[in-house]
Amino acid sequence: MSFNLSYSLFFEVTIFHNFFLNDGESVFGSMTNDEKQAMIRNYDFEKFINVCPSISTAQILKNYNMQFKKTKTGFKIFIKAQPLDKNDPFIKIRSDLKLIFTLKINDSQFENYTDLPFSPDQLFYFSNTIPRRSEFKEPLPIPNPKKEIFDPLTFNYIPFHNSGVLISESFLASNTQTDYLILDFERIEFAGLFGAISISTTGYNFESSILNNQNKIISPTREFRIHFNNRKTFWKYINRKTATEIETTSAKPLTYSGFVEIDPLTDFSPAEPEDSQYPNPSLKSIVKINSNCYSQIFI
Repeated sequence: MSFNLSYSLFFEVTIFHNFFLNDGESVFGSMTNDEKQAMIRNYDFEKFINVCPSISTAQILKNYNMQFKKTKTGFKIFIKAQPLDKNDPFIKIRSDLKLIFTLKINDSQFENYTDLPFSPDQLFYFSNTIPRRSEFKEPLPIPNPKKEIFDPLTFNYIPFHNSGVLISESFLASNTQTDYLILDFERIEFAGLFGAISISTTGYNFESSILNNQNKIISPTREFRIHFNNRKTFWKYINRKTATEIETTSAKPLTYSGFVEIDPLTDFSPAEPEDSQYPNPSLKSIVKINSNCYSQIFI
């Protein structure tokens, strides 16, 4: 799909994951710009997650002459603009317009290498506004009908592209909140739903808004970022022949690229022979013992 000069960028969402962007113990956020670009060249967010406009949002995009375009690092929304003013939408946009996108995991190992808690009954929610109970067409009965479903004092808004914020449990909606959020979706969209992105034209402040008071696109165009962190595990080496096992004294990062060097003198207690070599683990053999995650490596 090509975009001529009558289409302008409305907003952009980047989806990063440190499992694919870190290089061994070299963290993406601490890399030089050249190093970052080298990692991004081989990056494709669809290796682990799929994003798609909800059924209702797909109709909104059509009605407002908007286009949804995926990139290797996320997605962009383009909108048809006036020929003489690229920041003026061709069709006037409502100030309360909301676009919602589904997030579904497409990698069975995602939970193993992602530093997050997971619950089949709760959604991760990323939005530039706090959803109000009155916005939902079919408000659910709750003990206190006057109480909002999200607390403004604790709500975490979708991070900006340069914030450095990594996604944590604080973006996980409660069971009650999730019951409300899924009201925005058709039943056929529920299967495998991991999370939702909700972008409103008017955000919680000017910096998070897409349009200004004149209903024109704010420049520079808003860019949001969902940045997952890679999981760290204790590495447990199991020797089947001798029926012995040793484990690292600290958790080590799991990464798609690079190699994490294990020092037998400092990474174990007591120390192992200096000439010993230890491979990095695969993603498949991860177990949780008490509150710690362990990668099992059979040697």
